[in-house]
Amino acid sequence: MDLKHLRYFKVLAEELNFRKAAARLNISQPPLSQQIKELEDSLGVSLFHRLKRGNELTDAGKILYQYTLEVFEKMEEAEERIRAIREKKTGTLQVGIVPGIRPGRIAQAMQIFQQQHNGIHVTIAEHCTSTLIHHIKENQLDLALVFGPVQDDALEWTAIAKEEYHVVLPAGHALAKRKKLSREDLRDQSFILYKRQDQPWLHDAVMQQLRINGEEPRIVSELSSPRTRVLLVHQGLGLTFAPASLQEEYPHVHFKPLDSLQAVAVGTLRRRNRNHAAIRAMTEAFQKSIV
Repeated sequence: MDLKHLRYFKVLAEELNFRKAAARLNISQPPLSQQIKELEDSLGVSLFHRLKRGNELTDAGKILYQYTLEVFEKMEEAEERIRAIREKKTGTLQVGIVPGIRPGRIAQAMQIFQQQHNGIHVTIAEHCTSTLIHHIKENQLDLALVFGPVQDDALEWTAIAKEEYHVVLPAGHALAKRKKLSREDLRDQSFILYKRQDQPWLHDAVMQQLRINGEEPRIVSELSSPRTRVLLVHQGLGLTFAPASLQEEYPHVHFKPLDSLQAVAVGTLRRRNRNHAAIRAMTEAFQKSIV
């Protein structure tokens, strides 16, 4: 007894007519009769009473029909669940976040996503950009939210917003009363920056601003976390650069724009061959929340 036997049996049990059942199965009557005979032989019982005006199920046939319905119901359920996993309607979506994105924005994106995909469990990991790129390539993450742009043939970068990076100064600093800073204002200051391997393009852009007349800036520390850098600024250990959106979280320091530093793109990152429904939905959720 196999699924083919059961499928033929199910249709015949519902039609109780070999001609109609064969037409429904899109086969001729002889193959259908052969399949039913093989099924009856394997079970050692008759499944149908052959009558002049049709057929009816025997007691054994009625029992088999009940179980056959359960079998096909389970098959449909299995197919639906597998299809859902393939399309990421259920299962787990692994998302990476670069440090510096406001938690409120992430929470809003999760809420938007879960409204349409509440069967998917979302995991969030925070790493520097270089680590997120590696994890995306190794299929350890489905999607990452990073500062960019990111140029890699294996990856798809989608810009969704821009983020201003400001100079962060401690309270009472001589430059704190300025509305906007220039490169010359930063001469002879000490800086707490991020490691170049974390965000090479951003590190290089900032260093370009800080090099004045060929002089290298004074860097006292390099840390990955923007929040840790801001806290060290508060302690008077130097100045740093951080996303302007963080200033609401740190009223005890001053965020000042640098007139020559352009806004930084924020976007999503995924493998080029991975763009299932859940990834698209999460990208759209980030587009709505990261403004």
